[in-house]
Amino acid sequence: MIKEGKILLTDIRADRNREEAIIKFQRLLASAFKNYATVKLSMNLFTMYEMSEDISLDRRDEIEGYIDLINMALRSIYLDKGNVEESLVSDIREIRDKITASMRTLTGYTDALEVYEYILNRFEPKILGTVEEDIDIDTLANDMYSFVFSEDDKVLINTRIQEFIAQLPVRMTKARFYDIISNSLMIYKGGEQSAVNDFAESIRDSALMNLSTDMEGYDKLSEIYAALKSTDYKSLSKEGYDTASDMITDATAIIQEAVTDYLMLTEIINDVLIILYTNSIASDKYETEEYKIASEIISEIIQADDIYQTSDRFDKLFSKLEGAQEEAYETLSRLEVNLDDLYNVYYDMYETGTIRDSFDKLYKADMLTSSSLFMDIDSSVPDIKVVNEEADEIYIEEIKSSLIEDFNKHFEGLSKYERRSIMAKVLSLMPVFFNSRDEILEYFKYALSSCSDMGELTAFRDIAGDMML
Repeated sequence: MIKEGKILLTDIRADRNREEAIIKFQRLLASAFKNYATVKLSMNLFTMYEMSEDISLDRRDEIEGYIDLINMALRSIYLDKGNVEESLVSDIREIRDKITASMRTLTGYTDALEVYEYILNRFEPKILGTVEEDIDIDTLANDMYSFVFSEDDKVLINTRIQEFIAQLPVRMTKARFYDIISNSLMIYKGGEQSAVNDFAESIRDSALMNLSTDMEGYDKLSEIYAALKSTDYKSLSKEGYDTASDMITDATAIIQEAVTDYLMLTEIINDVLIILYTNSIASDKYETEEYKIASEIISEIIQADDIYQTSDRFDKLFSKLEGAQEEAYETLSRLEVNLDDLYNVYYDMYETGTIRDSFDKLYKADMLTSSSLFMDIDSSVPDIKVVNEEADEIYIEEIKSSLIEDFNKHFEGLSKYERRSIMAKVLSLMPVFFNSRDEILEYFKYALSSCSDMGELTAFRDIAGDMML
């Protein structure tokens, strides 16, 4: 396939039977996408069906509905020999969008749990009677500083700084907090407005401004969030502390189970969509032996009355696919790398017809092979002309003013413990806002010395110690 691809690319660029060569290359690339997605799908499908048997009752109808639709699409591809109804693409896209929305909500709940876990951790030494009255702040700050720079890796250094900032006591004024946000926004000056908007939304998400608590099938999470939010932390008893800790543990388990299921489903949905988008373009002549084995496995699974009994028949087939996914991906990568150039040069030459339609489908397939499972595959397609204007100082000032206004309203309904926790969480998102190493050490010392609550200092000392192990 790779050799043929090189020949076709040479013909296209030399303008030899260009239109015919483009169509042939599109068929070749579509086949590479389909081969790769089918092999990958065959290795995950059994796990999905197995997973569905352990879904909790309150989510079973939702998940089984998704699986039924996936099964219908797979039957149309592998049993009905590719007679795929166009509506299947939109139906599969719809469940992908629903899962993406659910993941956003679950991420919001995760942010909320982190906010209240931060608060609980600060009260733990008082509750358990382990407060230490004599903590050497300078030594602790110097130990943190040494740990941050113990490795010569900029990414790791920044990560460690942000992790400490996320846990350090917060005693800064709102004005100082807003200054840090403002300075961070200015990093985007001269970039695209969409980048500033995305950063501002990530701040709002982290501060729980966008948290939706009406997610169907997750009433327990909503109840836990409401209970944590209404807890009087200043008067927290040992019993109240244990109850709140148990609630966070329960909510974390619910989220982890749901996220695991959604990640598996989305990976399979993405592969199904790749196959649906490329099915009408791909050519049978490029079907590899591994593709045929993977197709047989998929066919066996979707027809099975009992997947465990059926697995005995295809277990031997799996051994023939050893290394097949990596090989299929290597072939795809060496062909796909030319998609951008071909699109940019030739897409606008064909206003309608097969070539343009195929380019659109191939681009969607390409986005679906991304490492980001939940990528917006529509906004990523180049034919959707999104005008990203430059973010000048006036625009950034507008975003900053809007954020500050939202924070002021949001903080009005929160306790000082919630405000501090949210500020720490937001600060950890900021691009590192120090101009020198000395400023980092100074900030560590300032944050520690500004906190007169020995219970909170003890809690942070213990957390920092675990981080530096």
